[in-house]
Amino acid sequence: MTVGPNGRILALSAAWFSDGARRRAEARRAAACVECQRPLPSHRTPYCSRRCRWKFHGHYFWDSARSFVLLRDRYTCRLCGVRRRARELDVDHIVEIARGGAALEYSNLQTVCRACHGRKTRAFLRQSRAGEGTATERSSSASENGNPVPVL
Repeated sequence: MTVGPNGRILALSAAWFSDGARRRAEARRAAACVECQRPLPSHRTPYCSRRCRWKFHGHYFWDSARSFVLLRDRYTCRLCGVRRRARELDVDHIVEIARGGAALEYSNLQTVCRACHGRKTRAFLRQSRAGEGTATERSSSASENGNPVPVL
């Protein structure tokens, strides 16, 4: 796994060279697209279209996933509904990775504008800080009473 300077997963390169290579080879042998299983127009590539290539690469590389999600959402923020240029948009995880969301799964990615992304992130940080504070308070009060209370 390749992680960028800001902590983002840039590539799952080990999976690309093992699982991805195996899937591409099988697709060529079967003469079917590696992503959608449609017949291949030629044996030169394991993809039937540019869309399938981006979609397949997006399972392993953040840049491809970002491009695919922006196109899928038609450059429109899914929170406020405003259409913007690509440089004004972010691709956000619906369920944060910190909460167990999948890093490069398309169903967990959405296009959001910078303002909505900032609001969502601030709300998540407030909620996580509030959750940590109550967990600490519960554990300290439990130890005072002598009754262990599991902290979730």
